[in-house]
Amino acid sequence: MLQGSVHHVQPGETIWRLAHAYGLDVSTLAAVNGLPHESALQAGQSLRIPLPSEPDTAAFTWPAYGPTAPAEPGGGVRITIPHGSLVRAMRAGSVAAAPKDLARWGPVLVLDHHNGVYSVYGGLDRLLVLPGTVVRQGTPIAVAGPDGLYVEVRRGANPQDVLSLLP
Repeated sequence: MLQGSVHHVQPGETIWRLAHAYGLDVSTLAAVNGLPHESALQAGQSLRIPLPSEPDTAAFTWPAYGPTAPAEPGGGVRITIPHGSLVRAMRAGSVAAAPKDLARWGPVLVLDHHNGVYSVYGGLDRLLVLPGTVVRQGTPIAVAGPDGLYVEVRRGANPQDVLSLLP
């Protein structure tokens, strides 16, 4: 079985939309779950979501797309995205921490990239991964809250300029 996560189908979701949201092609998602391409999904159905193939792990990728603005001194950035948008891992790593209510930021996720570099995601509505979960670059890790997404990258305790790290 491919490693990854499980998605519980919500009313109105389609295999095409789910494949797109998880960065997969429809045939991969269908094959992993033994479904024909045009299969209608049922609310409550559980689908296995395989990890997407790993892109270049030396580079960071955008966790979400939208207008950006520096959030505060130190290199963090705010990305304006619609409430409920998927937030993806900027780089492969494991979930180091996932406090559910950090003052001012609500749920926060910290990924350890295993080389002294951490990415921090704040302003979240819901977390999709738990501490210890290993994720690949591009894997959905959270759902954005109503005020957009806050992201920072740290090398040890030192904040980095996020925008200079992104393509």
